Amino acid sequence: MTQPYQRADDVGYAITEFLWSKGRPFYPVSALAHARVSEVNLASVACTRYDDDNLDLIFQMPKSGGGHFFEIVLRSNESTAYGGWAWGEKLSFVDRFVNGYRVLTAFIEGQEVSFEYSSRWHRYRANCDIPVSKSLRYSGREVTEEANYSKNVVRQATF
Repeated sequence: MTQPYQRADDVGYAITEFLWSKGRPFYPVSALAHARVSEVNLASVACTRYDDDNLDLIFQMPKSGGGHFFEIVLRSNESTAYGGWAWGEKLSFVDRFVNGYRVLTAFIEGQEVSFEYSSRWHRYRANCDIPVSKSLRYSGREVTEEANYSKNVVRQATF
């Protein structure tokens, strides 16, 4: 039997979205080859045993700068989409839901940080400033993701 994460091109499109950031490669292909993939139900809707193809995927990317990027792919009968990212050590989910999706937690520099699904951005986002962003160096200037992430990036994750 084929594993759920192997079933469709739509998962490939979501992977392509997180491999790139700001129109440029963010991860080398080897990072994807070394990623650990987990299947979880992040939606507040209960899964049945027939929903294996709709389990959400979390890619734990290789460790860099003191933590892992956790890239999230959300799946349902209607669509598959990139669901944002979390960062830190040992990602967990709790039985609390925000905007229809489970809250994720990770430890960053010894502090527990929550990542919640934003209905505005259609992505998981940290609920506070965190010391890392998906930044790129471009022409000597730092380009960072917009919105709720820290304006003072303490360190930049690189692979």
